[in-house]
Amino acid sequence: MPLFRQNRVHLWVWMVLTVFLGACQPEEPIIPQPTIPDQALSQEQLDIIRYFKEIALGFENGNASEITRKWQTPMRILIEGTPDSSILAKVHQAVDTLNRLATDGFFIEIVENTAYDCLLFFGSTTDFIDSFPDAEDQLAGNFAIFNVWWNDDVINRARIFIDTERPSLAQQESLVLEEITQVLGLGKDSPRYPNSIFYERPNNGGFAREFAEIDKELVRLLYHPEMDIGLDALAVDARLREILANE
Repeated sequence: MPLFRQNRVHLWVWMVLTVFLGACQPEEPIIPQPTIPDQALSQEQLDIIRYFKEIALGFENGNASEITRKWQTPMRILIEGTPDSSILAKVHQAVDTLNRLATDGFFIEIVENTAYDCLLFFGSTTDFIDSFPDAEDQLAGNFAIFNVWWNDDVINRARIFIDTERPSLAQQESLVLEEITQVLGLGKDSPRYPNSIFYERPNNGGFAREFAEIDKELVRLLYHPEMDIGLDALAVDARLREILANE
């Protein structure tokens, strides 16, 4: 009998230790596989997904988390300053193009009153700093800057500055396209495509004067009815695959 009880004790201790040690072992991370495999998509579609994740998650300045953000109400732009007539025409062209690409109910409107959500300021850096001293550090070495504000990942306010003194008119046209598009939630740059409005390398900002086709795809997909806010890289990858595979 004593031997039997001792064996039972040893067996109980072994079971407890096994459970405890098993619980202490780090679990292997579960990496979900995309529901739509690469083979179901074209190389062009895979390139679009990769570029979307580079541009549309977070912003080039600040410490915003890298998730999707976008407007869910119309964006009303108020233009301040004295842009050249060709630059003003470029603003209207950009707005028209972006409005055609959005299919989730979002649109941009240019207004002439104080009921605006986005200020588009053309002028000198001195004039802009006089009105917005908080932007001084951002302006160092830049022809243009943008700022956005959001609530629960929904963008609801924006501010854009474009210098009219240092850059050429051709460069200003490019800046119009880039900055207006970036405040939509496509807030980063990339060295991947030289013809993209988001192109940037050290000491080479790139000055595309028209939207590249892949730029249009990014806008279209961010403002697609099936695209949600708050998606990280893994979740947005799966969502983009679904959207593109079903088209």
